[in-house]
Amino acid sequence: MSGNPLRLKDLTPLHLIREPPLSSSEGKVVCAVSNKAITTQPVVAIKSTGQVMLQSCYDELVKPTMTCPITGKKLKEKDVIILQKAASGFASSGETVAKKYRPTLT
Repeated sequence: MSGNPLRLKDLTPLHLIREPPLSSSEGKVVCAVSNKAITTQPVVAIKSTGQVMLQSCYDELVKPTMTCPITGKKLKEKDVIILQKAASGFASSGETVAKKYRPTLT
């Protein structure tokens, strides 16, 4: 977040795989490795191949060998981008903190 204008060469193309839609709306994005729907789980993108996968798949399959399970290309740690988790528009998204209201008479 430097405030500098965004250049086209700064962008990274990603290969998003969508599940078939059940209605007229678009289907959800799925993990390239496990084909599980990506909702609010931690997600990793590989910059050199453009693949998007769940962080759990990355930790189990990619991190030990540092090769992409889809393309077979060797990776470096700098090729891995951890994507920020999406939040809903509701105020209660994320961690829930609740206290019981106990008024005091003073």
